[in-house]
Amino acid sequence: MNNKHFNLGTVFGVVIPDTIERKSSANTEFINFQVNVSGSRCGSVRAFCRVWKPENFETLLRQIEARPHDRIFLKGFFGQYWDDRNNVFSTYTCYQWDPRESDPRAAFILRGDVHIISKTNTGQRMILNLLREGQREVEKIELWMQDEKFLDVPEQGQLIEVKGYLRQEFPEDDFGGSSGPVRAYVEQLRVL
Repeated sequence: MNNKHFNLGTVFGVVIPDTIERKSSANTEFINFQVNVSGSRCGSVRAFCRVWKPENFETLLRQIEARPHDRIFLKGFFGQYWDDRNNVFSTYTCYQWDPRESDPRAAFILRGDVHIISKTNTGQRMILNLLREGQREVEKIELWMQDEKFLDVPEQGQLIEVKGYLRQEFPEDDFGGSSGPVRAYVEQLRVL
């Protein structure tokens, strides 16, 4: 096992009750839902979350039913998947939650190896290789870095730690609007 890699995802926001879906897999049940994390840090964004096993999500469902407008803090893993058209979707697999007042946001802290880094019109697009504990296959995470935030750009093969948000390209302008695609943007980067 390679313990140099690390993955933490946190979501602070209000669960959107009509997005809750209860489903079954071969081994257990799980719920999928969306959390409204819109605000000045993220723009107009919803985080897609999943919680496995009824013993982990039954009390969360009761909390949402009793107090649907309360903010919730969810902790887990940040992940992504690609569809057949190469669109990237970001998700949070959560294992812990509690009601907590805080500014809305969907954040991540990741540590992994730079697989690919390439220049874009506004910065850099990077693919980070992660190996979570208990997994055999390497996860690939697509991250975006805006030029104005980083003077140094990491190189392929370097071990790095990044902190960032799932957000729109321009989360808030002078008039309170937001624009651009929702992506995983790096806010802090450290070469290890």
